[in-house]
Amino acid sequence: MTLLSRLVDEAAMRRPEAPAVRCDGETLSYGELARRSHGLARVLLGAGLEPRDRVAVLLGKGLDVPVAFHGALASGGALVPIDPGSPVDQIVRILRATGARHLVTEPGRRDAVRETLASCPEISSVVGLEEADDLPLRPIPWSSVSEQATDRPPETGTIDLDPAYILHTSGSTGTPKLILHTHRSALAFADWAADEYSLRPDDRLSNHSSHHTCFATFDFYAAARAGAATVVPTPATLKMPASLAALLERERVTVWYSVPTALVHLSLRGGLEDGDLSSLRWVLFAGETFPAKHLARLRRQLPAARFSHVYGSTEVNVCTRYHLPEGVEPAEPLPIGTACSTSATLVVGDDLEPLPDGETGELLVRGSTVMAGYWGDPAANRRALVRRPTAGGFDDLYFRTGDRVRRLDDGNLAFVTRADLQVKVRGHRVELEGVERALRSLDPIEEAAAIALPDGEGSSVIHAVVVTDDPAASPRKILDDLAGLLPTYAVPAEVVILPSLPRTPTGKVDRTALRFRLLPEETHHAH
Repeated sequence: MTLLSRLVDEAAMRRPEAPAVRCDGETLSYGELARRSHGLARVLLGAGLEPRDRVAVLLGKGLDVPVAFHGALASGGALVPIDPGSPVDQIVRILRATGARHLVTEPGRRDAVRETLASCPEISSVVGLEEADDLPLRPIPWSSVSEQATDRPPETGTIDLDPAYILHTSGSTGTPKLILHTHRSALAFADWAADEYSLRPDDRLSNHSSHHTCFATFDFYAAARAGAATVVPTPATLKMPASLAALLERERVTVWYSVPTALVHLSLRGGLEDGDLSSLRWVLFAGETFPAKHLARLRRQLPAARFSHVYGSTEVNVCTRYHLPEGVEPAEPLPIGTACSTSATLVVGDDLEPLPDGETGELLVRGSTVMAGYWGDPAANRRALVRRPTAGGFDDLYFRTGDRVRRLDDGNLAFVTRADLQVKVRGHRVELEGVERALRSLDPIEEAAAIALPDGEGSSVIHAVVVTDDPAASPRKILDDLAGLLPTYAVPAEVVILPSLPRTPTGKVDRTALRFRLLPEETHHAH
């Protein structure tokens, strides 16, 4: 099997009636998913799609999403999933940057699509809208996809080194990064995930994230690789931890994958003691630190589940993992583990030369799951992808993660901080991750972020933003408690208590939004 688009076809051949995707009580079988995906592929080809053309997908969560994803691949095009919450100007930037000429959407987005087309005349086809006079081109309705549904995929000539999908970052600082994965790198990840977590046809996978993120690639592609089902939570389900817990119980979800924050809220407010989540056999988390106090409580609440800390940015999919030992209290912070079977890692200094074990340096990664590069950004590729000579006159290509790590005595890697989260305060180097870890260790604190702002004199001032529902917690008390945990220069100058932290679509803390957001009037300050 050499193409990502063949995963669904293979699963449909083995078990056509098996559920592929469930959402809001509705089910799409693998046979139906394959036929509808082929139908969309034929519609796109009929609309003039050429090999490697980019196909943008602008859809909310639902059963049309996997049809669009797999249909775009089956057409020989490259999938460009767009965050459905994006404003029109962001949609336009992504369409222009990727050169997408085809758009798959849904009737409820007519107004956004109309505005988008006004700025993107290069879009030659829109699938998913009914014909209307207010659009500059004649759209193709979803009914045409059903009419062309067939068991036979079209012949496209696609090979495994061709583009499969382009994922975009949030773009909160301006221009989003566009990360290109080939069929080969995406399949390598799906194969690894299915093998590493022993995915089976009776598994049900789910995650909290938007379908344009790397979390969704685990669900849609690793699940198809195993012939398992993906359970897609609706936005309404994700709003309340109790409703998410009810979904996991009702759907008998076996593998969950999210940022730790979603799991912290599930543990604190999901009513897990009153439900039955014994079906969960793997809980995967990534993207941020999981405070030991919350992780220990969740493990007690889900005694039947194994827990795995997976690490890797969208550029590399997953490159290391750490399966928490059973019966052992979690360390603080957790290791990010050892390299996956698809990856090799190096810890290097500023000169990009390997460092001895125990020393802190930047993590470099090479492997079959690494991206092809940043779409349309050769300068970024030169910075992020470096070649190192090896035996026989060949070069190994490594991705620079920008993360600072060190190798522990047991061989596991320990995350130290992001290179861009190490700041200088009055001549001292401070790792903001360490400040956040100290904040989260305090009993009343649920979430925390440390932000460094310039002081105008070449140094930085640290500000802390925390979430707590403890009415007795105060900024002054938090600062006093921190004084016993951190050096004086690392104690924040200010603590701000918020009801929640702003998040990117993947669930990570949106640090840019924290820097620029206007704090509500009821926010409490301490100086």
